[in-house]
Amino acid sequence: MSQSSNRSVSLSPPLLLLLLLILSIVIMNTLIVSVSSFTTRTATRTAPRNIINTHRNGNGVKALLSTSTSSLQVSAFGTNSNYHPRSRPSRSTSRNQNQNQRIATEFRTTNDFINTCSRSTTSRLWSGRGSTSTTTTSSSRSTRLYSSNVSEASTNITHDARVDVDVDVDVDVEVETPSSSKASSPSPIASSISSSSSSISTSSNFLDEHQSNPASYQIPPFQKGDDVLTNLPKGQRIVSFGDVHGDILALYKFLQASQLLHPTKSTITNPIWDGGDAILVQCGDILDRGSEELFCLRYLASLARQAPAQGGKVILLHGNHEALNANGLFQYADPKGNEEIEVVFGKDMDGIRSDGSPRWRLQYAGNEPARWAAFEPNGWLSEPMYSHMSVSVIVGKTLFVHAGVTKDHLVKYNGIEGMNTECRDWFTKEYPSDLQNDDGMKFTSVQEVIENANLRARTASQTMPECLGGGIGAASPVWMRDYSSPSDTVPKNPHKAQTMIDDCFDELKKEYDVDVQRMVMGHTPQRHINAALKGKAWRVDVGASRGVLGNTPEVLEIIHEGGENGVDIINILTVDGHRISSAERQTLELPF
Repeated sequence: MSQSSNRSVSLSPPLLLLLLLILSIVIMNTLIVSVSSFTTRTATRTAPRNIINTHRNGNGVKALLSTSTSSLQVSAFGTNSNYHPRSRPSRSTSRNQNQNQRIATEFRTTNDFINTCSRSTTSRLWSGRGSTSTTTTSSSRSTRLYSSNVSEASTNITHDARVDVDVDVDVDVEVETPSSSKASSPSPIASSISSSSSSISTSSNFLDEHQSNPASYQIPPFQKGDDVLTNLPKGQRIVSFGDVHGDILALYKFLQASQLLHPTKSTITNPIWDGGDAILVQCGDILDRGSEELFCLRYLASLARQAPAQGGKVILLHGNHEALNANGLFQYADPKGNEEIEVVFGKDMDGIRSDGSPRWRLQYAGNEPARWAAFEPNGWLSEPMYSHMSVSVIVGKTLFVHAGVTKDHLVKYNGIEGMNTECRDWFTKEYPSDLQNDDGMKFTSVQEVIENANLRARTASQTMPECLGGGIGAASPVWMRDYSSPSDTVPKNPHKAQTMIDDCFDELKKEYDVDVQRMVMGHTPQRHINAALKGKAWRVDVGASRGVLGNTPEVLEIIHEGGENGVDIINILTVDGHRISSAERQTLELPF
């Protein structure tokens, strides 16, 4: 029998001290991270921060202020590769600074800069994500945002702080794919999608001679009564889909599923409306995450101009990403999307804004000047498009919005018309004269340039209507998630959400004498279009953009009073021509 003994493990004093030291370091690091996180969160909620600072943008801006106007250096006009509104200084900062200096040395004069914009170095100069080495990483991170949690930026110019969000958009309960009946054979457009997909690389392949003309983005002017369209004939067809996020192929599939495009004449480059008197409501977030933002805007604008000839209508809603871009917040922009905007608008802006000189770019301090000038209030696209878009509309018995509407919104913002009017007025509002500096001559130092750009951002943020503002976790109509998250299942707090949506509909009945029966929203990606809260909350963002989840597009179809006793008929339309009954897309709501 082997002899066993209870041996006690003893540590030598030096080893014990080493272990205690390691343990102390771990505890201290944990405490430091916790305190830092708390401080960051607190600062984020209390004090706006500058969108641009000397540390990130100084090197790029210094080149702007060379004594000779004719020898302005290129990095000053483009995106400073150090600058990212949500990033902190990193190990790559000095490398990026060196790259900026090298680019500035290579392209010294204004003329060289303009000529270079159309060459291969354009993506390097205009990438909003930084240097070539960091672009891929940032783009991948953007693609993953919706796979684990939502990380959106606040429009309160809290740019330096990182804010976590507890909204989980992982799909907790998968909606079972129903056995759907065939509505009709797939249109010829469906068979062309795969071939069109293989031919798309960037939107610049499909730019026509009118691409830079603001008239190409013109949508029909807002008319009195467009906020609440309730006087509809029985059988009126209404279709809606969610977030596009700069993906022309996804948009094309949405429209094909909607059965609004001519089956043989429409192409992915030339839309032809064939929807008759149908009403299309796109629920916002056309911008960011994709490389074909302007392409998507032109495509929808073209259909919006064509539809009235057949009695149809296209309604475009603002999303939180439209609000972000209007405030100079481009952290979710795809680098190729920045390039698209610069190639399409940049040279025309140079020719118009400062007598053929790019000096107007000074006032944007290297923060994507063409993008900022396009989407800001009173910007390039304000008059033709953004001033005629809405925050929310009622069509028939359905309220459409990007994220959600509550009774509090209706009371605070003076109803649907109140929030839409305030938003439209804001987009046409001119900046104060001290922020209008197209010739760039009033600046005498780097600090003045940076302070001016920060003032520009703060002015937009502070004057922006509350219905467009907010940020992560905010309760505004373009930011809230009370009705839509978690994805594909009941909301996180179903009883509260049910009360909120019921109270909203009661207020609409009181204010407009309209029996609103459902709310259609995007914002939170789902696997499939689905309804929650007793069929009152329809979630139509399916994450179709390749910059989000790349899911298969689906479209919500409502036939106004098309059923017995004046009941609306609701279906989900797919790209392969199927029509799925609304009864098959209700989330399971447990009684406890």
